[in-house]
Amino acid sequence: MLNYFRNVAAEMKKVTWLSQQQASKEAVTVITVSVIFAVFLGGMDWLLQSGFNFVMK
Repeated sequence: MLNYFRNVAAEMKKVTWLSQQQASKEAVTVITVSVIFAVFLGGMDWLLQSGFNFVMK
């Protein structure tokens, strides 16, 4: 078990971390794309539901 944690620590030293600026830019991109996708899916859901309700009346 101790060997496992030593290996994890060794691998973590090899990781290249993003800078604060890069991490912020990536986070904003992910949030923006998520919001756009959510609005698109919500719009499609509303459109299909409205169409279905129109057909059923």
